[in-house]
Amino acid sequence: MLSTLVRILFGVDMTLGCFNYVAWSWIAGQRFSAWFLFLSIFSTHFPDADMIPYLFLRRRYRLVSHWVIGHHPLLLLPFVALASFVVAKILMPDRVSYTVALITSGVLLHFLHDGVSSLGFPWLSPFSQTRFRFRSGKPIVVPQAETEQWMSYWKTRERSAADEIAGRAAPVTISQFLFSGAGVLALIVFVIDL
Repeated sequence: MLSTLVRILFGVDMTLGCFNYVAWSWIAGQRFSAWFLFLSIFSTHFPDADMIPYLFLRRRYRLVSHWVIGHHPLLLLPFVALASFVVAKILMPDRVSYTVALITSGVLLHFLHDGVSSLGFPWLSPFSQTRFRFRSGKPIVVPQAETEQWMSYWKTRERSAADEIAGRAAPVTISQFLFSGAGVLALIVFVIDL
């Protein structure tokens, strides 16, 4: 349990949320706000909210991945942009563009992070399940045989819900720890500078 919390705290999505907040707040000339920091960090984790139904439905429907609902960029990015626009227009009419940019780019950063993995990411999902991964800054199509091999491997594994959560996050490496430190440092510099 503690190791899972450490993996989340020093995870890439958490750090991307900090960098996203600092970048957009600096660009928009915003002062520090714990609320907007939370929104930024939440938005970088938001696509993984589909982990919740996955944990309940994975055995019944033999699901292999939690990328069932929240990992469809062509649907989720416009939805997030529209929803954040409507909510910001109602709750914070003076910060609409800042809110939309902060939240939508947070979700996009999550997808970019997923796209760097060796498995790749289905950028055209749900219309196509072709996976792309980035190597040297260029998108490369992941061979179908490689995807099928990965799927068959995960189908054979029976894990508890706790193992499913803990096993998804890789152990924290020195580079992740340094990356997280850079995100926290950027946040501290932003707060002190204002």
